[in-house]
This record gives sequence, C-alpha cells and structure tokens, in this order.
Amino acid sequence: MMTGKVGAEISLEQARSASRACVLQGLAHLKQTLGSLERVERLLKVTGFVASAPGFQQQPQVLDAASELLVEIFGEAGRHARSAIGVAELPRGVPVEIELVVAVRE
Repeated sequence: MMTGKVGAEISLEQARSASRACVLQGLAHLKQTLGSLERVERLLKVTGFVASAPGFQQQPQVLDAASELLVEIFGEAGRHARSAIGVAELPRGVPVEIELVVAVRE
C-alpha cells in the first residue's frame, strides 16, 4: 500500500490509514480461517510496530486508528490491551505492522 518511515516519507494521517488497513487485512485472514468473524469472542491484545523516523514519538496515535476501528466493528468485545512500538525498519519497507490476539468461540 505504501512504504517509508512515519515522520519522514509518511505523515501521521497516512500512518493511521495504514494502521486501519492492517486491521482490515488481519480480519480478512481471520474470517478466512474461522469461516466467520462471528466466532471472535473478543480482542485480547493488539501489538503495533511503527517504522519511525528519528524523533517521531507518536506511535500511540498511529495505533489509535486501529484500536478505534476494532471497537467500531466489535463494540465492547473490540476493547483490548495494546502496545505501540517504534522500530527502525519493517519488512518490505512498510510503515506499520499489526499483530492481533483474539479469543475465539468453538
């Protein structure tokens, strides 16, 4: 979708958009695996990695977009613990990578 470091080539708003896209991609894979998102009992944890330019310190604001989207989709079950981590590089030069940990109904 985009490449670069947040705070240099990528703006905060672009990074927030990338964060939302990561969540949607993760949910698409989850739906494919589970057959339905109805099986998601709740979101437990979101870990977000933000490829950050030197001096960029708004990683939590980047991940806020992902968290807000999950609550919008799942309601209270979308509230979760979260870590927002600034890193020097991510694979393929992407600005944001997100890991979701979910509880699933049998």
